[in-house]
Amino acid sequence: MRFTLSLVIFFLFLFQCSSNDSNLIPQSCNDASNNDPNLTYDFCVSALEANISKNNPPTNLEDLVGISIQITQTNGTNMIANILKLLNNQTFSQYAKACLQDCLNLYKGSISTLNDAYVAFKAKDFGTANIKLGAALDTSTICEDQFKDKKGEVSPLTKENKVYFQLNVISMAFVHKFNQLT
Repeated sequence: MRFTLSLVIFFLFLFQCSSNDSNLIPQSCNDASNNDPNLTYDFCVSALEANISKNNPPTNLEDLVGISIQITQTNGTNMIANILKLLNNQTFSQYAKACLQDCLNLYKGSISTLNDAYVAFKAKDFGTANIKLGAALDTSTICEDQFKDKKGEVSPLTKENKVYFQLNVISMAFVHKFNQLT
């Protein structure tokens, strides 16, 4: 009887721990989206769940911060590849190509900046981590805005810039939350 009771308690504890892990992303995204008007809950959850390994899910907010920064870096790397393809497209005006070249340079710099943010976060230097994440976030805004400087010019990166912006917002919100908890 005592063994059975111990076994039941063990499984209840195990179930509670696993259910907390399964709530980590939705709860973290809920907190983040409630505190930042630039982020939607649905985007946050879908972006993280689509990019997190089911075999190695995050078990705490610290893991989730690192993963969110890495997801943003991967997205930035994909942006670089996309921009390189667009630069080879002959249908763009010289002005658009100049904007794309600027965007390429901005995104290349942001990958390094995100790496610096990750290193700062791991060192518990949350102020520097947030400054670096903010700088990376500006990449998408600057890239998008320069197309608007010429009347009639349309950015071919609008959708991708919005995604990159929101991914950075997720990382910033998670760093802020982690900083509050420590």
